[in-house]
Amino acid sequence: MSDPKFCPQCGHKLDKDFNFCPECGAKLSNNQPNNKNVKTTLDSNTIDTSKNLSPKVIYGILIGGIALIAIIIYTSGILDSATVIEPVNNIPEQSDVSSGVNLNNMQAINDLEEKIKQNPEDYASILELAHLQNDSGLYDAAIINYKKYLAKNPEDADARVDMGACYFNLQDYPSAIKEMETALKYAPKHQIAFLNLGVVNLTAGNLEKSKEWLQKAYDINPNNEVGQRAEQLLKNH
Repeated sequence: MSDPKFCPQCGHKLDKDFNFCPECGAKLSNNQPNNKNVKTTLDSNTIDTSKNLSPKVIYGILIGGIALIAIIIYTSGILDSATVIEPVNNIPEQSDVSSGVNLNNMQAINDLEEKIKQNPEDYASILELAHLQNDSGLYDAAIINYKKYLAKNPEDADARVDMGACYFNLQDYPSAIKEMETALKYAPKHQIAFLNLGVVNLTAGNLEKSKEWLQKAYDINPNNEVGQRAEQLLKNH
């Protein structure tokens, strides 16, 4: 007796030769193989899991890639997060500086000041307060808090450049230049510090010195926004 056949659609056992499955109605082939001869095979394109990379190898590749990207970003100056200043063509009177004060942040400023009173060594909050005062146009107050923070963290180049920007906005160009040059001692490739030194010297009328700083900012990375801004200033001035 021949081996029984089965419907390829529903698996119903076929005792006779049918053209259609009596269970599901599927059309049957006269050469329908029985289930004993059916076997599954891997397609030639199927990935051999035995050759897959181990988790340790994958982890090592990921860590190496992240480290490489971090090095590229650092050397290109993209990690700089300090304030970028703009040249001042029409220098306002010193008494007009307060006209640019933004009072929208006063509640947040007051909250931070109260928080710092409770913990005078909360340097993260001191820096946050300095940034907020800087953004709000309260440059004198911001400088006081930047100094408090930098007394504990002198190597923070971003904070030092930001304090230099406050001096710039107060038209104290020598102090702005001093702080930004000091920042470069801690971060020799701080692209924004180079750009800002070019802007400060340009505004102060030191054109040749300005060109030197702007060229250095451009040379660090001519393709990012800071480098393109330096190039624009070089062309315009």
